[in-house]
Amino acid sequence: MSDERVYCSDLCLASGEPMLGTATQVDVWLLLEYKPVWRAKAVENNDLAAATKGWIDRTVAAVEARDAKARVQFVRRPELDTALTTLFVSESGTLRRFEGEGYAEIQHLDIDAAPMDEVDEAQYFVCTNGQRDLCCARYGLPVYAELRALVGGRAWQTTHLGGHRFAPNVLTLPQGAIYGRVFAEDVAEFTTVIERGELSTRHLRGRAAYPPEAQVAETLVDGNLASVEGGAVTFRTANGLTTVNVEPGTPYEIIASCGKTETEAVVPLQLAARLRPETA
Repeated sequence: MSDERVYCSDLCLASGEPMLGTATQVDVWLLLEYKPVWRAKAVENNDLAAATKGWIDRTVAAVEARDAKARVQFVRRPELDTALTTLFVSESGTLRRFEGEGYAEIQHLDIDAAPMDEVDEAQYFVCTNGQRDLCCARYGLPVYAELRALVGGRAWQTTHLGGHRFAPNVLTLPQGAIYGRVFAEDVAEFTTVIERGELSTRHLRGRAAYPPEAQVAETLVDGNLASVEGGAVTFRTANGLTTVNVEPGTPYEIIASCGKTETEAVVPLQLAARLRPETA
């Protein structure tokens, strides 16, 4: 009997499971620099002061009170040793950055009112938390190294983005898209596309602000999301409203993460028909 380790990312890649429509749905990203070792569930289990944890809880609650979905990520750049702590806030295609010494200033920060620096250049956040899933470190760390070589300080390590089996996973902001299977050998091509302001469709899991159906449909349409009604996704384009139909695809039996042995069924979404222009 072989004791060779099997990685969920390898199994998923071999299965051919589609990635489109699998991005975690998020309206507001809160990315807080946290330099110590990350535990498996780092955002929930860490050594931050109670005042900082309270700020996180209050900020998330304020976002959710306006019927938006917030997600907290820890980020770090281990090569850089500075006294500054960085906070990124991203929403609706914008990215803002706050820097302060330690966490004292952040503990009193109102993300809607506080002055922050607008960030226009793409930032790359690679999931590398091997305590959560082995694939994230095994595949994420080489990707981070390649990104650092190409884009310097705009590359960050981050905690769990969801979808271990699609590792290596990368979040790009302010674009707001989550990508999977961005292997080290893909990084040069990947960054070239992102730096042009485009989606890397070969690696795309989805734009996080969109529901799964729209994440899939967006690959066919150059426009802004207007509505999602079941599998009918409508966009506003230069030529008016255009609807794309999305439907369930063929089920896959998958191993969701390293360490699991039982398979579970997932049903990917797929494009169902040609574009349907709306008529007046």
